[in-house]
Amino acid sequence: MKKSILAIFTLGILALCAYGLTARADDSASDDGQFRVMSFNIRLRTTADGDNIWDNRKETLVDVVKQSDPLLLGVQEALPEQMDYLNEALSDYTSIGVGRDDGVRAGECMAIFYKTDALELLDSGTFWLSKTPEKPGKGWDAACNRTVTWGKFRCKKSGKELVYANTHLDHVGTIARKEGAKLVLRRMDELTNHGELPFFISGDFNVNDKSEAYVTITQGLDGIPGLIDTNKVAKEREAAQEYTFHSWGKVQPENGQIIDFIFVNDRVNVEKFKINPLKHTNGRYASDHVSIVATLSLK
Repeated sequence: MKKSILAIFTLGILALCAYGLTARADDSASDDGQFRVMSFNIRLRTTADGDNIWDNRKETLVDVVKQSDPLLLGVQEALPEQMDYLNEALSDYTSIGVGRDDGVRAGECMAIFYKTDALELLDSGTFWLSKTPEKPGKGWDAACNRTVTWGKFRCKKSGKELVYANTHLDHVGTIARKEGAKLVLRRMDELTNHGELPFFISGDFNVNDKSEAYVTITQGLDGIPGLIDTNKVAKEREAAQEYTFHSWGKVQPENGQIIDFIFVNDRVNVEKFKINPLKHTNGRYASDHVSIVATLSLK
């Protein structure tokens, strides 16, 4: 009798565990086809940040990602040692991307992390926002090398294909940002077979929605349709504050701006947009930017 009770109890525990694992997997790509895309400027590792150095906040940052449970995650400013940590800590994901300074590992990486059990990577690449996009280098009046990482994926459950890109526009060069936006649109047009595939791009664009770069990317050019700002069209919206860069809490709310965006083409529905809080529940900043999350579905 005791053995029977123990067997039933054990089976019950196993069933609950299996349910929990299934529910967690379904969270990032639900039965109704909705999934989350997250953009996060994680701030490079530098001793100039004092107590906010990467070593002290990396676990917090991973907690923020896991709580949002995105199907796709785009990070900016990730140095090699940060990529090493994230690849180990985010074990449910596979990453793609290269260092912006040598096309291999050196310098910041605008990496994409994707849920390995839900997506199949069909193709991927990196191009530089410059006049020579196939090799490392600065573009126009940019202060730094700037890249776009992209991946073409197939959803394992539905068989649908999509293209996702991640970038970080220059913080100095006005021309570089505008020309970079044009290059993004042209490459998007190529990668999606002239808009036939769903497309979305995330990133730190280093400007607000009044800038030339933003206007370029949302209005389009040369017969290529502009992209849609998920923050502007989401059916549901949640914002802990109305800005995404906070400089470790130094930015006053009245001076804050949204400079991180997730854009989509017209093959994507935008269900929800969220700006996460400045601080984690443990009271620590995860980065000098907050992450943003868009809940999407494919048409």
